[in-house]
Amino acid sequence: MGGGMRKMLRRIGSWAADGLFPRGACCLCCGDPRRADEEDGLCDKCRGRLEELRVPTSACEKCLSPVKKGERCAFCKSPAMRDVGAVYAPYRYQAEARRLVHAFKFHSCGEAGTLLGRETADALRDTDFDWIVPVPLHPRRLRRRGFNQALLLGAEISRRTGIPVRDVLRRDRYVKPQSRMPFGKRQKNVAGAFSCGEDLTGKRILLVDDVRTSGSTAADCARALKEAGAGKVCLAVSAVVYRRSQ
Repeated sequence: MGGGMRKMLRRIGSWAADGLFPRGACCLCCGDPRRADEEDGLCDKCRGRLEELRVPTSACEKCLSPVKKGERCAFCKSPAMRDVGAVYAPYRYQAEARRLVHAFKFHSCGEAGTLLGRETADALRDTDFDWIVPVPLHPRRLRRRGFNQALLLGAEISRRTGIPVRDVLRRDRYVKPQSRMPFGKRQKNVAGAFSCGEDLTGKRILLVDDVRTSGSTAADCARALKEAGAGKVCLAVSAVVYRRSQ
């Protein structure tokens, strides 16, 4: 079979799939075409597994990291939480939650972004904020990706809470993606990478990003916001890396 015929058959197969299972008809996590729930885009199995990934009530109330009963949270004592008042997130960054983040962030799946934004808004324990501020992308990465996932998440949270979005942070230098850096080098990688040119005196800021891993990006953003005068900075993300080593 020639290359042209194979290409044509693939195209016909794609058209057939689009007709039988249009966008939104398949589970966002496993791709099951039998998914019928239009509200959250998940099949029953993946929805159940996602529920199991909720941040547990036993997590640190301030930063959501795992903490043993009766012990002080080590993550809260780290530089990552120096300027961050609290962290809000619905999920641990594993399995189905990780797939949803990747579908949104790397495959432009708006349905996954809407779901994550809704769940992140519902996870807020405090809505007493003046502005939602998304973590910015460097212009070079923004051109390559085409959108800032943190800004879109912030817009969905704003729609559900009424807190306005202000895109006041700048990423002043291009750095290696944090996901490719060892944990021990992430803080140094983004140190001084962010700045804020606006006067935020006394403002209560809800910083928004997709995932908190080491907390280094949020820490440097919070530093810049506090240097601009912000009175309170908290962080909202769709998922947190939840590991005992923290």
